[in-house]
Amino acid sequence: MAETVQQREIDERDVAAAVESLKSGTFRERFLPTDRNAKNPKWTAGDGQPIDEFVRGQMTAFKEEVTAVSPQQFRGGAFEKLESNVWVTVGHSHLNDPVVIVPQERLHLYGPDRNNTKDWKLYYRFAWTDEGPNAIIFPSNDEIIQQGKLGCNSYAYSGQSSHALVGAGMYFRPNYGDTRLSIRPLVQWMTTASLTGSDPAAAAATASLGIYVESWDQNGGGYFVDRDHWITVWSHNSSGYLSNATDSGTASPSDGLAVDLLAVAHRKYSIFVYAWLETTVGPQQNRNELRFATIDIDATVPYVVVEEQRL
Repeated sequence: MAETVQQREIDERDVAAAVESLKSGTFRERFLPTDRNAKNPKWTAGDGQPIDEFVRGQMTAFKEEVTAVSPQQFRGGAFEKLESNVWVTVGHSHLNDPVVIVPQERLHLYGPDRNNTKDWKLYYRFAWTDEGPNAIIFPSNDEIIQQGKLGCNSYAYSGQSSHALVGAGMYFRPNYGDTRLSIRPLVQWMTTASLTGSDPAAAAATASLGIYVESWDQNGGGYFVDRDHWITVWSHNSSGYLSNATDSGTASPSDGLAVDLLAVAHRKYSIFVYAWLETTVGPQQNRNELRFATIDIDATVPYVVVEEQRL
């Protein structure tokens, strides 16, 4: 019978270390450069409303229409709407579907800490967000930890780029010495994007989901990035016009959202599951009010499975 490895408990020092490490250049290397962004234009809709508020209002109204269709009435189908002479097709949203898992040997299950127990062996323990010059983070840290909510918006005008990132973190320590570790989250997501304006400058919007794993020695030294993996769930790059394009789905290991690694005894691991948005629009000389890109993501992480497998 394998002997359990005795190790120090995870505490607030570990939470602070994980959050601080995510602020480092290593993790931020993924972000689009924004140091040469053009200034925000004073572009308004026909009623005088700022264009980013106007487009976001359209997106919200369309998502509410989709949400109003209950899963019992809407399985295996599609929802379509004519918006600004563009047909928009929406797949069934899985955000409210029940989730059932099957226990396995050496399987650790993490989920939202709804009662705020701060039990690192069972629940999400920390949250971290990052936003570019044009971004909005929707949930609070408590909502991320206690409800598993991941939601944000990124937008850009001509000559600009931006990003938004939000994620939930948890901790793991090998129980029986060195082991092969399999990390398998489930993320339910829904995106809405618009590329508006009449000028044919290229614009792009991308939504990704990822897993980032770090480890430390017991004393807090020996920091190492073990894995940095993400998948793109929605992406569009075009010089054309796109209004309220909405998509949804469930990302799981079958979609590539999983990582395997060797976990070493007497090291502690932080696992960060995140949603990541990027927007960028090509520059136009003195005409940057004619092009705008924006994308939202509403996501939940109902659980993350971490399984120890014998070597």
